[in-house]
Amino acid sequence: MNDFLIFYAPIIVVILAVIFAFWWAAKKHPDY
Repeated sequence: MNDFLIFYAPIIVVILAVIFAFWWAAKKHPDY
């Protein structure tokens, strides 16, 4: 389970960062 977290934690962080980036861009530019 520890190896599972070590492998997937960075992937989850990257996915959340991408979603947050798109959300922030959409919030900054409502027309987009």
